[in-house]
Amino acid sequence: MSGARALVAFGRNDIRGTYRDPLLVMIVLAPVIWTTGVAFLTPLFTEMLARRYDFDLVPYYPLVLTAFLLLTSIIIVGGLGAFLVLDEVDAGTLTALRVTPLPLRDFLGYRATTVIVVTTVYVIATTSLSGILAPGMLPALIPIGLLSGLSAVVCLLLIVAVASNKIQGLAMVRALGMLIAGLPCLPWFIGSAWHLAFGVLPPYWAAKAFWVASDHGTWWPYVVAGGVYNVAIGWFLLRRFLAKNN
Repeated sequence: MSGARALVAFGRNDIRGTYRDPLLVMIVLAPVIWTTGVAFLTPLFTEMLARRYDFDLVPYYPLVLTAFLLLTSIIIVGGLGAFLVLDEVDAGTLTALRVTPLPLRDFLGYRATTVIVVTTVYVIATTSLSGILAPGMLPALIPIGLLSGLSAVVCLLLIVAVASNKIQGLAMVRALGMLIAGLPCLPWFIGSAWHLAFGVLPPYWAAKAFWVASDHGTWWPYVVAGGVYNVAIGWFLLRRFLAKNN
């Protein structure tokens, strides 16, 4: 019961901490802004490119959704979770946990669960409200969103395993931005099996599963392989973080 009360207290503290910091407020609102931009601008660009250059943008809609909504949800939520953890490091919360009934692993489990849930909601909501999602994608979006959540946890753990404060964490988010929200888009243009080389990037698997699902292909092997890979990377980073804070 004391552990449950502690987790509830962490939840309340997360809400207060997020809306107290203007930077974190912008991070929370960013998916809403980008979803609105994608929904409004993509049809305009589609019409303009078709009229001026006879270019059909519609087949590239899955890539647009991946670049602007799916992958950005990973870096946004992962970065937000990392900032909250680093806030707790600065406040001495992790040190205080050593003398409470709540183990540090349970606290990090709570943090990982919230990141997975929020990322999944972001992915499903933003892509569904974009207006350019292929019909019948919702059943596939749920596991793909969960896989994106695992990648967000990997992002969180990578940041907190390397950074010691929020300033370093912000620098890490900037450095990871292209790695997470940019490079996983390149396999779209690779027709051979060489696209699997990008599998070293944890977000690749969610992006690839989304593209295959949009094309009505067999997407679930990418979700399974990506889940195993992301969990393995996350476990390694978790051990590094625990060793750093013991």
